[in-house]
Amino acid sequence: MPEKIQQAAEMYAGCVAGAIQQSEYLQLIKNNGFTDITVQKSKPIAIPGDILSRYLSQEEISAFEQSGTGIYSITVFAVKPAVQKAACCGPNCCS
Repeated sequence: MPEKIQQAAEMYAGCVAGAIQQSEYLQLIKNNGFTDITVQKSKPIAIPGDILSRYLSQEEISAFEQSGTGIYSITVFAVKPAVQKAACCGPNCCS
């Protein structure tokens, strides 16, 4: 992601500037204890040229478009296993 886009408030508000790599995002989910992680849906996000031109020169836009970099909105499914709590003093004392 070009730095000028990452720094733009409009792009941040549109959830574009703060975008991270999909693999990094899925790893964060895993690191927080989720399992069975699957990407259910992946939708490309197109930024119109007139918006890109507010932040990038024509050469930068061309380089960005040819880089193969894509911005996607993804829907993720994951399971957070329940944490079993130890009994405080026995099976019937806390009821």
